[in-house]
Amino acid sequence: MASAAKPKTGRPAAWWTGVSPWLAAVGSAGLLTLAFPPFGFWPLAFVALALLLWAVTSAERLVTAGLLGWLFGALFYYGSSWWATHSLIVYGGMSTPVAYVLIGVAAVLVAIPTALFALGVHLTTLREPSPGWWCIPAWWCVGEWLRGEVFAFGWNPLANAVALEPWLARAARLGGHYLVGAMVTAFAAGVVYALRQWPHRPVRALRGLAAGTLALLLPSLAALTGALRPPESDREAAVAVIAVQPCAPMLTKVMSAYDRAEARQMQLALEGLRAASDSARRMVIFPESQIALDADRPGTEQSLRPLLSQGVWVLTNATRRVGDGFANTALLYAPDGRTAEYQKVHLMPFGEYVPLGRYLPVELPTLAVEARPGKRIVTLPVTDDLRLGVGICFESAFPSLHRAFRQQGATVLVNLANDGWFGRTPGSEQHLRHLIYRAIETGCPVVRVTNDGISALIDAGGQVRDVIPQGQPDVRVWPVFPAASGMTPYVVVGDLFAWSCLAAVVGMLLWRLWTRIRFYTEAITDLVAGE
Repeated sequence: MASAAKPKTGRPAAWWTGVSPWLAAVGSAGLLTLAFPPFGFWPLAFVALALLLWAVTSAERLVTAGLLGWLFGALFYYGSSWWATHSLIVYGGMSTPVAYVLIGVAAVLVAIPTALFALGVHLTTLREPSPGWWCIPAWWCVGEWLRGEVFAFGWNPLANAVALEPWLARAARLGGHYLVGAMVTAFAAGVVYALRQWPHRPVRALRGLAAGTLALLLPSLAALTGALRPPESDREAAVAVIAVQPCAPMLTKVMSAYDRAEARQMQLALEGLRAASDSARRMVIFPESQIALDADRPGTEQSLRPLLSQGVWVLTNATRRVGDGFANTALLYAPDGRTAEYQKVHLMPFGEYVPLGRYLPVELPTLAVEARPGKRIVTLPVTDDLRLGVGICFESAFPSLHRAFRQQGATVLVNLANDGWFGRTPGSEQHLRHLIYRAIETGCPVVRVTNDGISALIDAGGQVRDVIPQGQPDVRVWPVFPAASGMTPYVVVGDLFAWSCLAAVVGMLLWRLWTRIRFYTEAITDLVAGE
């Protein structure tokens, strides 16, 4: 009886050791969510990554580490993208619980690369000292690259948390937003490594912290000293862009509401033209919206005649029938009647197509139309020094698309969007941050024109120069300076940094495999030799 009454020493400590990594993963997801809009507490991104790395490197089993990474990713993507439920409930007719469950399932799926990140980090940092710590930023980069390029859902990469900090964001001119995310991860890894080494090896701890700090600051110093600033544009080659935000209704059975929206859109455009009457080159841009033109209807351009007759170019959203569906199109009309067209290549999941729809047991409808992707990437010519690379809505999240635009001679990037599907949620502000990186990566100004906000002008250095707030019908006249002829390093080399990270993690895995093979080979040899 006496022995049974003895306190069970060590049990609380063992319990805490098992639970703390899970709490750290949950806390990490919460902190990273706070680093993104609508909160925008960007320094928390560094703390969040440090917490996640502490949890993953504290896990005793490889499977546990992977589950920690998966939990973190699912909670973060759900917490930062919950607003996608708005369109499912309001316009898709889903019940609120079903909509939130569906977004939760999507978050779990897109968190798979984060689970792979955690598995890789745990596997390559098992032994101390391990060179695997140097590969932690590479693992993060590979995870985000897989999510963006393979899963085709690169929304809210880590770099977007610091998009409004030029001293960090401008490093994207070297390696895209993947490099900026790796910089944040490298600093967090240096901090965690230092904390783990400090009690026993303080010198090694300081070296790790210094390495992480340099990985963060060296590209940033290049941006601050001007080495990564975009070249000066020709100030005399400016084009006056009349950006129209009409706030057209989303889905309504009252057809007169669309008629009023069309009239309002034209009125705003004419007001903008009068305000820009002193400009030699003028262009009116209409957003993606429910009042888009029908490109197949004969004489559809007649509705634009009040603008074209004044010698201006008009860029507008349109739909065109393709097979048994529609192409989401950007149409450029010249004053002399010439037209150029780009058909959206990357479609919006659930808005324009249902991912893996053919394999689902039930048929799910799309919110807008059953769209068909464009077959090729093209730019739209205006004049000799002005060529447009037009991405439509969700395409803002694809840096490779905008790099292709720039390689084809685009000097101004345009984003036509309709974020009205998501109501007054953080979706539009998060959307804008993607385009900050597209401007930095390509060295091109970006004109973002939306149906109901946030419309904005972003210069070639990634600075947001002016915005039209959400829910406000308005028109702005923006002087836009076409990009200079020089290419940024990112446009030249593309995702070389991401591919280098992939090579690094593959090399690290092969090294780990070789050490295990050598260990077992030596053990077998000793056993045979009787040692």
